[in-house]
Amino acid sequence: MGISICGYCMLHRYKTFKKVINNIRSNAKLENVPFYSFSFKDSYNERTRRFLEQDIENLKINFIKKTIPDFIKEKDLFYNKTHIEYVRKSFPKERLNYLHMVDFVSDPSTIPFINNYDLAVQFDDDSWFKSKYNFEYESFNSNINKIILTSHTYIDDTAKRTETKINFFQTLLKYCKIHDITPKHKLLAEAVEKEDENLFHKLSWTSCNFNVYKTFMFQNQSWKDWIAFIKSNGGIFTHRWGDQEIIGAYAYIYYEDPVIDLNLFPHIYTDKIDSENIIIFRKNLIIRILNKLKRNFNFRKLLKIIVLSRKS
Repeated sequence: MGISICGYCMLHRYKTFKKVINNIRSNAKLENVPFYSFSFKDSYNERTRRFLEQDIENLKINFIKKTIPDFIKEKDLFYNKTHIEYVRKSFPKERLNYLHMVDFVSDPSTIPFINNYDLAVQFDDDSWFKSKYNFEYESFNSNINKIILTSHTYIDDTAKRTETKINFFQTLLKYCKIHDITPKHKLLAEAVEKEDENLFHKLSWTSCNFNVYKTFMFQNQSWKDWIAFIKSNGGIFTHRWGDQEIIGAYAYIYYEDPVIDLNLFPHIYTDKIDSENIIIFRKNLIIRILNKLKRNFNFRKLLKIIVLSRKS
C-alpha cells in the first residue's frame, strides 16, 4: 500500500472493543493499520487502558480533557433545553460527555496522531462488518474531487432531524458572508443565495459511524477559519451540532461534490455488533442501572417507614 492509513474512534464500550477492532481490520482491509482510540478518564480506569493496549495489537489509547468554553454558561448547555422534544426524550444531563466527545471529534486537526497519515478511518466502537468489502483506498486517495469516503450504518434520519441543527444554517450564512464565499456545492450554494433553510436540510450528511477522511483537508487554512468560527459560536455545546454536519458543511462549502457514499448498510455494515456482544452490553447496562439505584436508595428512610408501620 503506497499511502499511509490509520483508524481512530472514541472508546466507551471497552469490553467488546477487541472484537470490533478485529472485525474492522479483517473486513475493511486494515490488517496492519495502527489504531488510535480516545476516551475520558471517568469512562474507565488506567488499568483498563493498559490492558487494552497490551491485548490489542497496534493500538494506542489516549485520555482527553473535558473543557467547555468560558463564554458558555451551564444553563445554556443543550441538555437544559427541555422545550425541545429530542432533549426531553433522549438527552438528559448524564449525556454531557457526548457534547465533549462531539467537540473533540469535530476538529480532526487537533486529534493526536491522525494527521501524520494520508487517510484517517473514523469508526464507531460498536460498528460491525457482516462481511468483507473491497475498499479501494488508493483509488479514493487519487481522486482529487473527493475528500470523504462514507457509509451509514443505520437508516439515516439525520437529514430529517432539525433539533440538533438549530442556528447552524444561520451560522453558516454568517461565515459565508464574512468571508465572501459562494459554496461550491450546488444545493448549498442555492440554499445560501436564497437563505433557504429548508434547502439546507436537504443536504446529504456523511455518516457519524464510518468515514474515511483525507487528512490534508484539516491542515488547510480554510478549515482552521471554519472550525474557529464554529467553536466561537458555541453551537456544539448549546445546540448539539454534530461532527458529520460540521465537517460535512465545510466539505460542501469548499468542494463541488466531495463525498463518496458506499451505501454498505444494511448488507455489509451495521452498527449492531454480534449477539454475544449485545448480551454483554445489555448486562453491563443493567448493572449500571442497579448500581445507580442502590446509590440513590435511602435505606434509613425505608427502615423508618417499616418501624412506624409496625407501631401503628
